[in-house]
Amino acid sequence: MELFRALGSLLEAPCPKNKLIGDVLGFGTVPDEPTHSDLFLFQLYPYASVFLGDEGRIGGEAQDRVAGFWRAMQSDPPQEPDHLATLLAAYSQLIDADETAEGAKNSMAWRRVRHACLWEHLLSWVLPFLTKLRQIAPPFYRAWADTLEVALAKESALLGPPKRTPLALREAKTLPDPRTKDAVSFLAGLLCPVRSGLVLTRADLARAARDLGLGLRVGERAYILKAMMSQGPGETLEWLASEARDWERLHEQSSAIAPEVADFWVRRARNTCELLGELRTEVLDKRDVVPVGALPN
Repeated sequence: MELFRALGSLLEAPCPKNKLIGDVLGFGTVPDEPTHSDLFLFQLYPYASVFLGDEGRIGGEAQDRVAGFWRAMQSDPPQEPDHLATLLAAYSQLIDADETAEGAKNSMAWRRVRHACLWEHLLSWVLPFLTKLRQIAPPFYRAWADTLEVALAKESALLGPPKRTPLALREAKTLPDPRTKDAVSFLAGLLCPVRSGLVLTRADLARAARDLGLGLRVGERAYILKAMMSQGPGETLEWLASEARDWERLHEQSSAIAPEVADFWVRRARNTCELLGELRTEVLDKRDVVPVGALPN
């Protein structure tokens, strides 16, 4: 119970309490505030709505779904109900309620709520988040990610699998095809994890622009990606397809912990890879399959 609460605290801005927790858990030196801010406020957002929402942004229906879970527990939703720190603190409370409940009926009720929180609001998206975090974070947060993943794996084994795929994944929209939909929706969908199966940060796009010899535009991810597509559509599509192949492999590695969820993410990344491959072939055939000129500046 205390482990989840402690791990949630370490997602907050560095403070003396976090230094103590980090020391106890053996994570090493707590990164400074600029590092924390760049990681969680600029690169990788620890919100369920960013990973599970159709827009890939904080808020919206995905956040409302988490807020509804709080209301179902007869609690007022906090200001950021889908922030991972908030969810881990809530999950810690559910473990406590489950393990201290009196009577079989009461205990079973809390166990069901704990199970729902684990699968609907944590394992539905946290594993891709942890995968990307390990790629871009300093050692302290990589150790944090490893510890949380092990703890979630134990919970998955203890509580058992879900009866069906989490609701947010069942209702997730697919990635739009720019040959039948508009290019704006296609590029936005690529940056939406639940639609594309990819987790692309600003740092990823900056690295790609440098590697491909493209001019790097400073701005939001959609603006950067549009600029890359306008300068080198074939090269950008090939790079994106490579990222999708990598993510398909990375999602497969989560199957031991959450096979039902991993299968969804694997299929999303695979479908994205196939679409990007088709688009690149058509670009090489001189067809304007992603009309970036029609995109707003």
